[in-house]
Amino acid sequence: MHLYPPDNGMNPASMESGQKLRDTGLEAVGEVPLGTHFCIFYETRKDLLDIVVPFFKAGLRANEFCLWIVASSELLTINEAKAVLHEAVPDSERLLKNGNIEIVPYHKWFLTGRAVDIHKAIARFRQKVTEAANRGFSGTRLTGSPTWMRNNLRAQSFREFEHKFDGQLTREQMIAACTFPLKLIGADDILDAARTHQFAVTVRKGAWKRVEVADIESAKREARTHPKLEQLTFRHREILQLVAKGQNTKQIAHLLGISVKTVEAHRLQLMRRLKIDNIPGLVRFAIRTGLVSPEE
Repeated sequence: MHLYPPDNGMNPASMESGQKLRDTGLEAVGEVPLGTHFCIFYETRKDLLDIVVPFFKAGLRANEFCLWIVASSELLTINEAKAVLHEAVPDSERLLKNGNIEIVPYHKWFLTGRAVDIHKAIARFRQKVTEAANRGFSGTRLTGSPTWMRNNLRAQSFREFEHKFDGQLTREQMIAACTFPLKLIGADDILDAARTHQFAVTVRKGAWKRVEVADIESAKREARTHPKLEQLTFRHREILQLVAKGQNTKQIAHLLGISVKTVEAHRLQLMRRLKIDNIPGLVRFAIRTGLVSPEE
């Protein structure tokens, strides 16, 4: 199965002239050439794992270097991400040790001091691709959730990063799958993401489908959430997710790279907006609105 969007800048002639296609491991996406930058909107943690695991397994089969940049919005820690890979790829510990796979937190990749540095982040990607080629890998594949950056960059700066990254990527031996949790973003975010990627798909409880940028109403339906949930900012939703997962204030502060006082202030604000005055109530609300699933 080949999936090529009509306006992604790919030249069919270059495909026919011998450019090798790579299996993404994702049935709804199929095979793509190196230099492809696409996004996937997902609903549950299981959906996320159904993206990342086969994506990396296909990359490992193709002798590609695999880079997973883990964000707090994905409800996974670095250790949990490693555990997930270990279950799916029994040899993952050796592959991690040998450098076939690298798993890093978003803040270490994108932050310089306390600020997001777009140019340095893109330079790091370029360096990783070069290192992978020098070590004999046939290419690089990357996945991560840029949603984290929405809370650290203005909308215009975020779009600037995505455009620069996409322009750089088309010249590199890399395939990038950016993941966006639907419960944390709105319709405008979906449209922005779809416009700054070569194509977009959604996976919701195992069901995959293509996102058409021109279909604004469809995008709004994809982003529809509980009315009370829509009252919360991205940061509020992110903290609510982590509270519902059982993380304490210090753990949340560490995961998000913010102070304990900031976490407490955000939590107080979201409690006031939701008119919920206790943690068990927040957990029940998060489950009821689908922000987290009961098993999490």
